Amino acid sequence: MKYFESFPKALYTFDKNTINVNAVTDILARNTFLRDIVDNVNLSYEYNIKEEDTPDILASKVYGDSYRSWVILLFNNIMNPNYDWPLRSSVLDKYIENKYGMTIEETRSIVHHYEKETTTTSMYNGVMLNETKEKSIISEYEVNYTSNRLTPQVSLPTEADTSLTIDSKTAVYPEYILSIVTKHKAVSIYTFEFEENEKKRSIRLLDPVYIDRVEREFRALMNDG
Repeated sequence: MKYFESFPKALYTFDKNTINVNAVTDILARNTFLRDIVDNVNLSYEYNIKEEDTPDILASKVYGDSYRSWVILLFNNIMNPNYDWPLRSSVLDKYIENKYGMTIEETRSIVHHYEKETTTTSMYNGVMLNETKEKSIISEYEVNYTSNRLTPQVSLPTEADTSLTIDSKTAVYPEYILSIVTKHKAVSIYTFEFEENEKKRSIRLLDPVYIDRVEREFRALMNDG
């Protein structure tokens, strides 16, 4: 089944100065589709999109039919796979170069923003129990209350993609160690865009067991609309 073939039609005119109308696909009809299935985590599993994956390729691997890519997109509320699907490495590089008007090498050396990163680590008998990281964007300026002006922060790295430790605390108990390390990081343009692209890799896939039911109910839902 192709994604849009069961969508209802709506009348629309592309020229308000005429009475001519066209029957177009109502793509907004997807909004409330099988919310109970999408919200039930027991019917799906996490998947990390691979470099070679496209919606079509992934649908073919998981569901045996590339046309079922619409299930993946709909299930993850991906409106536009050109923007909401992770770009391949070569495409990402071209995107960054076009967006910033510079070479990839230049984007690796220019700071996009600064971050404060706090890492909390707990260990018991030399074995790590837990490690958490909290990040927040910080300004490269701070308020000088003497002059009442903004001045550059002195505790920032001077080069892109480097970090500077500004605080480190360790509490030692019998057999238990808790450490908290705070750093300021300079994030390059390339690293920022790369990490934003990586955030799109984690999706959920509907268990193939339910794919036939989904297609039937979706077709019935669209036809009723």
